[in-house]
Amino acid sequence: MQINIVKPFLPDLTEIAAEFSESLSSGLVTNNSPHVRRFEDELQQFFGSRLKPTVYCNGELALYHLIQAWKIKMGYGPHDSFEVLVPSFTFSGTINAIVTNNLKPVFCDVDETLMMNVKNIKVDSPDVKMIISVGAYGNLTDLDALKEFAEQNNLVVILDNAPAFASKFNGKYPHEFGFSEMISFHATKIFNSMEGGGNIVNDEEIQELLMRLRDFGQYEKTRGDVDVPGLNSKMQEISAIVGLKNLEKVDFILKSRYSNVARYREFFNDLESKGILRTMKVHDNVECPYLYFPIILHEEATQFVQYMQEHKIAVRRYYTATHDLKFYRGRYRQQDLSFTNAIKDNIVSLPLHTVMTEEEFNHLFTTIKSYFKL
Repeated sequence: MQINIVKPFLPDLTEIAAEFSESLSSGLVTNNSPHVRRFEDELQQFFGSRLKPTVYCNGELALYHLIQAWKIKMGYGPHDSFEVLVPSFTFSGTINAIVTNNLKPVFCDVDETLMMNVKNIKVDSPDVKMIISVGAYGNLTDLDALKEFAEQNNLVVILDNAPAFASKFNGKYPHEFGFSEMISFHATKIFNSMEGGGNIVNDEEIQELLMRLRDFGQYEKTRGDVDVPGLNSKMQEISAIVGLKNLEKVDFILKSRYSNVARYREFFNDLESKGILRTMKVHDNVECPYLYFPIILHEEATQFVQYMQEHKIAVRRYYTATHDLKFYRGRYRQQDLSFTNAIKDNIVSLPLHTVMTEEEFNHLFTTIKSYFKL
């Protein structure tokens, strides 16, 4: 049987046909249209955020604008630059959003949580003004420690929580710690709207900037005048309709994922206890619904990847060490990257879907046992 790396949880056409037909008939398919506004309302209710989340055509532009908004609030112009502490162990989109804002990443290490640990990083230049933490695989760093570190060093904090929809630290959503948070609604993610992304912030000025930045930077519509250089990054109706329908099922989505995660953790914790591999450490005070299930092998992963693919199980070499990617290699500063360099070629992400059959579990676990000759 085939197990794909991703199996998006999507509504049936019959569930969204009426709303989509209404949207097409009205011609209101974009430009802050009705279902987009309702999606933002429902997200605010789900997260309990003081300010309404803003949604975008994708997560990358949501992150780009969030960085841009904070840069503006900090008093910097579009051609000004400063340094941003960020984990190298992330998707290239994180670094791309920094660099396209004319800022300079400082590549930092992660630990066994696959998250940036503020105990292992330092503000080693007066040019460092911001820190971006990435919610790898849905995991979260110690948000109390992150907040203290940022306050001590006068840093703006942004959370790239693209893969961390509904993750919690000490029973709270990340925005409840005062942070600005981006979440992706891409089809590959835990919760999706086919394509899309959102920002949750606690600062009214940032909120106002974000609303203008996703609409070309326009502050008035009579002449379409702009006071910031925004882009057209608005979400359109069909994504909002799908997002709304999935939000109706979010309790099922999360309950199902946590049930599947428990199966995975039981199986892989046994392998880890036998010294066969390592898994991502998730602290007891973190609720992590897992985007994929990462394992760290004791050797370079090519042979394992090929074996899994031969048995029709799609796996992914994800994340990567972005400081080694062609464009970024040798271009920006690095801090100590010992752990990242040690795992970057040994880590593999296994498929973990919202809905999985017993046959899929058995095929996955049996194949892995077979590889390790168990």
